[in-house]
Amino acid sequence: MKQRIRRLDKNKPSRSLTKIIIIKVLPVIVFLVAGFLLVPYGSMYFQNNKVTNVNTKAEAILFYNANCPHCQKVYPKIFWHNILNFNNESKQIQPINVQNANNKHYISDFAIQATPTFMKTTNINQRLVSTNSQQINHFITGGH
Repeated sequence: MKQRIRRLDKNKPSRSLTKIIIIKVLPVIVFLVAGFLLVPYGSMYFQNNKVTNVNTKAEAILFYNANCPHCQKVYPKIFWHNILNFNNESKQIQPINVQNANNKHYISDFAIQATPTFMKTTNINQRLVSTNSQQINHFITGGH
């Protein structure tokens, strides 16, 4: 009988480790992954709703409509680009949600005809309307 109890005790720590992983670690991992995937979309709808002025120190501006499927494809890439370049303002891409009433004036101010529109801050005539990552990267890094 004592041997039986000892065998059960040897198995018990591995069961509790499995329980700890399932109950405590797995939800944290799921929460982090969900956050990683959902944070850009939350930002897309709520963060850029009242842009008071254009940041001329930014590398470019992204005019987007939060309900536009093409913009929804592009925005997460720009969001993470800005996160990765957080300390370098000259590498930032300023997003402006032109769907919001506070920002609608940018459509006429800059003659925005489609979204997503990328515009250089140094030359407002340099523009790109695209969802292609390679074209966007080329435009942002100095191409036309």
